[in-house]
Amino acid sequence: MIRSFYIDNFKSLVDFRLPPAPHELGVFTCLVGLNGAGKSTVLQAFDFLGHLARGDIEGWLREREWNKSDITSRFLKKQLITFRLELEIAGIGSVLWEGAYNASLQRCTAESVHADGMEVLKIGEHFLSVAGSDRDPSLTYQLHGLAYQGSTLSLLKADKLDPALQALKESVGNLRSLDMLSPQSMRRRAKEGGDIGYGGERLSAYLHGLSKPAQVQLLETLKQFYPQLRDWTTTALRSGWKDLRVNERYQDASRKPLETAARQINDGLLRVLAVVSQVQTPAAPPLGTGSTGTVATALPRSCVLFDEIENGINPEVMQRLVEVLLKAERQVIVTTHSPLVLNFLPDAVAREAVVLLYRNDAGHTRAVRMFDLPSAQQRLRLLGPGEVFVDLALNDLPAEAASLPVGPQP
Repeated sequence: MIRSFYIDNFKSLVDFRLPPAPHELGVFTCLVGLNGAGKSTVLQAFDFLGHLARGDIEGWLREREWNKSDITSRFLKKQLITFRLELEIAGIGSVLWEGAYNASLQRCTAESVHADGMEVLKIGEHFLSVAGSDRDPSLTYQLHGLAYQGSTLSLLKADKLDPALQALKESVGNLRSLDMLSPQSMRRRAKEGGDIGYGGERLSAYLHGLSKPAQVQLLETLKQFYPQLRDWTTTALRSGWKDLRVNERYQDASRKPLETAARQINDGLLRVLAVVSQVQTPAAPPLGTGSTGTVATALPRSCVLFDEIENGINPEVMQRLVEVLLKAERQVIVTTHSPLVLNFLPDAVAREAVVLLYRNDAGHTRAVRMFDLPSAQQRLRLLGPGEVFVDLALNDLPAEAASLPVGPQP
């Protein structure tokens, strides 16, 4: 679970911190704010860290159609992106990953990992020092001649690593931001589906690769949203393409189920199918090849990130979807412009989970828990969280947020 996050010089994120997750209510986070405040950018920053750990920065930039200069802030005009990510990992405890990424070289030139205060990875002046497994207690590499993209984590074989490093590599390596989900993309046939893709373009292949128990669980959850849904199926076609169809049954049970091809499935059902599949199921086939030429193994997804979660989904279905997200066994971070999404949150969850993003006078993105603001606290005594969101003048909140006392920084 992500406990705290800091990054500097990533697009509009300059000296940026997310409020640290509380101990009891930290598995769900909802980012709100005006257009251009930086909500999608925060999700992309997590996505960036995931690809650092995988060692596939070039592939990430290519898939997003970005240049390497696009990710550094236009406010600072420097090459180093610095970051700090703290995770709470079951059976291990607190793991802190810090580093500095050189956008020109496309790799980390400074990096360290601490597990419960003990250093288990560090880039020195000319070497990389790593805490190994019981079989290989410590490992040292000469940095000169090492060819890698992103993080040095991408170089290391999991079976030779300290358990904290193994867990860090697995958890961060599967961070994915689904900030470009598109029903049109989800309707496409696909061959490979290690994940559903940024736009959902590999959804059919991803679903095809799920285990039978995962498929059954997914179907039962979807029936809570769409009672007429009888089944969804995927078929392997020639050359390995996978085709997605859904079967629905209406009042006349004597008739055959109505089969609908992916190109005709309604947008809302496709989006719910994509979101629930990521919340309930692990990543499936191999995740891809990094710069070292080694193929990453399939790993469970510990955190899922969705942009504008309400898009294309009607309010009744959205209420059920929020309930599913709140009960998820993994961490969920979403962005929204919809007050309805906030109204579906219990007040106790909203107080901790709703984070307001805004731009300060310098244009940098800042974050504060919305219900830490006195104006929001007062309204929450009488109104629901979403009603408070509507009643607030978002343009006035940056000045109020700037007046809050600054607590100790992680």
